[in-house]
Amino acid sequence: MNTLLLQWGLFSFMIGLALSLPLAAVHYQKNSPLKGIFTNYRKLKSAHLDYFMQALSAAFVYLIGVAANIEFAGYILVPFIFGVIMNPTILLLESTPFVRSGWMRFIYQCLRATSPVFLLFAWLAIAFLSLPTYMTIIFLAVILIGGIGIISFLIKRGSRKEDGVKIIEVE
Repeated sequence: MNTLLLQWGLFSFMIGLALSLPLAAVHYQKNSPLKGIFTNYRKLKSAHLDYFMQALSAAFVYLIGVAANIEFAGYILVPFIFGVIMNPTILLLESTPFVRSGWMRFIYQCLRATSPVFLLFAWLAIAFLSLPTYMTIIFLAVILIGGIGIISFLIKRGSRKEDGVKIIEVE
């Protein structure tokens, strides 16, 4: 089952390679017809790099499985593979004007809602299965400290809004 990681990692890598052609056309050619399809060069570049990074992460998880002699279950691999392919696909869709209306917008919204959550779940499950106990405890402590920091920031932000202090939000 772990060989699926290598196969999907290779698939992600090949998509990243294939995206180098439209990326070069959009970046270097002034009157490329691909500029009508890929209107956001920065998102296309991000998708191109993210496919490579996700391929690397799939290979890394495969190596963890081999080194620790762990056969990851389907409930971990399926969300992981879905996230490996769909997270960069979100960026690829954002580089086109197709996500603004119609059924493509619906698909895009579904991917944005599910793919990062699936990938996070899979990484957490992989970490808990393969990390030693003391590292798992340290990892949970870091998550707890981060959660407390986020909650305290949101509480302070909410009290500032109630006091009538104008807060400038940067997007």
